[in-house]
Amino acid sequence: MDTINETFLLIAFFLYLLSTILFSVSVTGRKWRDKEGDMTGNRWGTLGFITAIAGFVFALGYFITRWVEAGRAPVSNMFEYMTFLGIALSFAFLIIYAIYKTNVLGMFTMPVVMLIIAYASIFPSEIEPLIPSLQSNWLKIHVTTTAIGQGILSIGFAAGLIYLIRTLDFTKRDKKVFWPVSGFRK
Repeated sequence: MDTINETFLLIAFFLYLLSTILFSVSVTGRKWRDKEGDMTGNRWGTLGFITAIAGFVFALGYFITRWVEAGRAPVSNMFEYMTFLGIALSFAFLIIYAIYKTNVLGMFTMPVVMLIIAYASIFPSEIEPLIPSLQSNWLKIHVTTTAIGQGILSIGFAAGLIYLIRTLDFTKRDKKVFWPVSGFRK
């Protein structure tokens, strides 16, 4: 590791891995009981959330130190964009989890964040100067807004998928599909 920002990103990656494990245990494992034998809630999910916050803090540390080192917003090449997309996805997850406290969402989201960061590592990570046509404030505005929007929409997709999996009854034998357009019934 050459720079501190790469160290921050590596620490964030492993914290996201730990968060994935903790959320998986919270969904598939047993609940903790208090002295009377009553369920006290699922502390594994809380630990997963705290670990995800720590991972986000280190990822944000990566982003800030990379910005300082490069002298520009670190969103100009594929490595920087993919890591920022992972940061945006984890930020959107933290907001949604703080509202709904759904451990299943963490079990689906944290591995995706890890995969995005791992995928970013296959691209060259060297900091290079921008070409003149990219030296505009619009680059910072456009790319960061796009990545944040993609992160939020990805969380919405995961939440919708989880909702469908939980609410659809897969035991029914009736496989007829209703299409909203008349004449398209199977």
